[in-house]
Amino acid sequence: MDNAPTIRNAVAADLDDLVDILSDSFAADPMFNWLFPSTQLYPFFFRMLVSEVYLPRGIAHIDSESRAAALWLPPEQRLKTAPRLRLLRFGLKLLRMYGLRPVWRVARQSAVFASHHPKEPHYYLQFIGCKSGDQGHGLGAALLSEGTRICDEHGMPAYLECSNPRNVPLYERHGFVVTSQQAVGKNGPTAWFMWRDPR
Repeated sequence: MDNAPTIRNAVAADLDDLVDILSDSFAADPMFNWLFPSTQLYPFFFRMLVSEVYLPRGIAHIDSESRAAALWLPPEQRLKTAPRLRLLRFGLKLLRMYGLRPVWRVARQSAVFASHHPKEPHYYLQFIGCKSGDQGHGLGAALLSEGTRICDEHGMPAYLECSNPRNVPLYERHGFVVTSQQAVGKNGPTAWFMWRDPR
């Protein structure tokens, strides 16, 4: 890439781009593929999360050419991640379309992730992704650099769950350390739980 990616704060007008980026980037993610029977559900999920959580009270970063995005929650918002009514509707949609298996899997994944989530205040990187055709050009690194810069400016640690083993080295290069790992069910995918102290 000739020019370094430019990262900025996303605004409401970026909603469609954020949904497109994240839906595309997680289309081959082992955890999402295990949780949801169809990638057609991904836009519904990300639209719900971005519009109700990250744009109003989180941190949403996007690159200037709408190829990559990251969603962070600052420490004071950590316990406000669930838009309950929309999540209930999403669960009912899953149940109606695909039966109990994906509903059970979502519940199992949520329980495993909750058991590892740190209690102390931190910045939480819940999602970061790049469109499949734009991977390998430093966009993920640019997003991580911007997010961890904010963490360091506030003297705060950061936390994430990694569901793709290919991404672990990228996070490690930005100061994250694997604290534990666990499969999310019998024959289910593994998640890596990673922590970063401020610099």
